[in-house]
Amino acid sequence: MYAILNNYIKQEQYDEYVYALEIILNILITDITMIIIGLAMGMIWECILFWLVYKILRKYCGGYHFSTSLKCYLSSCIMCPVVLAVVRYVPYSMTVWGLLTLTALIILSILSPVEAANKPLDEKEQRIFGITARILIIISAVCWSVTAIVFRQLILSKIISLSIISVAVFVIAGKMYLTVRKHN
Repeated sequence: MYAILNNYIKQEQYDEYVYALEIILNILITDITMIIIGLAMGMIWECILFWLVYKILRKYCGGYHFSTSLKCYLSSCIMCPVVLAVVRYVPYSMTVWGLLTLTALIILSILSPVEAANKPLDEKEQRIFGITARILIIISAVCWSVTAIVFRQLILSKIISLSIISVAVFVIAGKMYLTVRKHN
């Protein structure tokens, strides 16, 4: 209201500003929660790397979007500790992780970008997001290859793998949701 009363924004733009502030607040709360989870598990750097790669890929590859920000937040609060537990406890096999990562990269390359049901992409956005997604997929593949094969940094490569795989799961779920919704 302060911004409207002081003519910083127009009355008709108020809802847009409130929506933007809600999005910013949701992002901050989620990011802070992920940092807290990383700290609680003693895996802050692993958590930050996972979350960073995941968020960047997810932004352009798209995928399933929950119907409310609370559901999205709760899914992140479940996904993050599960991923960190996999990093900590699941043994590393170059063959297994390599095949999982390659499969996820192929899925992302074929299906991306997957639009949200409530926010369809126009033709220009589809093209821009598609090109950006494929560039990020290539960068992710190179980062995984360099960390896994060249430098044998197994933890780092596992985190990158899990980021890629997690995005692929949401892309598949989003594509399935859109297909079912289209047929109903």
